[in-house]
Amino acid sequence: MTKVHHSLTNIALLLIALSACLPVLADTTDAKPDGIQPIVLMIGVDGLRADTLQRYNVVNLQSMAKVGVFAKMIPAMPTKTFTNFYSLATGLHPKHHGMISNTPYDRELKRRFNSLTDQSDPLWWQGEPIWITAEKQGLITATYFWLGSEVAFDGVRPTYWKPYDQEKDYAQRIEEVLQWLSLPISKRPRLVTLYFSGVDTAAHQFGVGSEQEKEAVIKIDQHLGDLLSGLDEMGLRQQVNIIIVSDHGMINLSDDKVINLDPHLDLSALEVPNWSKNRNVVFAPFLNVHADKEQVDLLYEKLSGLHPNMRVLKRGSFGRNYHFDHPQREPDLMLLADPGWSIYASRNNAKPLPIKETGRDKATHGYDNQHPSMQAIFVGSGPAFKHDLVVKPFKNIDLYSLLACILEIQPAKTDGNVNNVSTFLTKTCA
Repeated sequence: MTKVHHSLTNIALLLIALSACLPVLADTTDAKPDGIQPIVLMIGVDGLRADTLQRYNVVNLQSMAKVGVFAKMIPAMPTKTFTNFYSLATGLHPKHHGMISNTPYDRELKRRFNSLTDQSDPLWWQGEPIWITAEKQGLITATYFWLGSEVAFDGVRPTYWKPYDQEKDYAQRIEEVLQWLSLPISKRPRLVTLYFSGVDTAAHQFGVGSEQEKEAVIKIDQHLGDLLSGLDEMGLRQQVNIIIVSDHGMINLSDDKVINLDPHLDLSALEVPNWSKNRNVVFAPFLNVHADKEQVDLLYEKLSGLHPNMRVLKRGSFGRNYHFDHPQREPDLMLLADPGWSIYASRNNAKPLPIKETGRDKATHGYDNQHPSMQAIFVGSGPAFKHDLVVKPFKNIDLYSLLACILEIQPAKTDGNVNNVSTFLTKTCA
């Protein structure tokens, strides 16, 4: 070896040694460290009762509750799906967000909400959902189904969103959410929502405690396990805050608990939004009635005290905890049954038939939001949450502020109070 060659070799070795001490220059596109970008994945499970973790062996839900925060949640009134999933998203009472039931009637529009055609009509959806708040402040969001997520607010939508498809395979939903979270940081959503309806459907059709409800709950838990495994594989488990919520509880019905209105009045000529125009009979936990003042006064006088398990509430005098006195959509009269009871009315004075002969719901919801059977569930797990904490029940309108705190964004004005939920977190909320 020549002297020159030997010197070049020494220089090369020296450069290699020095390079090992220097920082590696990464692709600056994704230079921002993952650790300073909190991610929230909020999963809504329709009809998941607050006592589910005690009733069934749901290992993933139970594990998340053990390492995180568990609470029972007080839903908005009435305890219906549209009302409550939208209260969770906006932090508003129904009187401020407009979804005072699954089928509100608007006096100014002179029509009832149609769940098939009005999902994207901004006339029906008021307030500001958390994904809109986040998008306005520069965060990327994704909604895999959530009430109100198909609406553009002042031209703003989630970066990624999907129109609702109840038949969409649950495994595919999980897979696509994981695909979103595997995107480069510059395209990855910081807030993701995901929705499942199967538990609610099973409980309605077969009852609380049925084998079908149990199977539906366990199916959700298994898919949750797949999600957690996927996050582990991507190295995101310690970054993603997972929140499991439901909209309401559920209670079984009985043929012995039916309040028959037919002998006393004919409701078919009145505007009763939650009585489908395509059905001749209705069994319901409540009936909202819209009528002129004279009719309302007559109905109130006739129905008040009619049955010990039915309350008759007039517009302007609803319960303090109800908060659905929306100026255009509040009903003139509300007939509200006690939990487990059904209000019955027909268009042809038909005798109410037993559940097994009609195929009607074996369980339902919509009752007073203070009743324990209507309580929803909350489980929060991830780096933002304290460990092994069980807290007292809180109102679902407080969730929005909790999400804003975790995501480090400025919340819109809501009816909730972050102080009611700030103790759940490892960080301080402003």
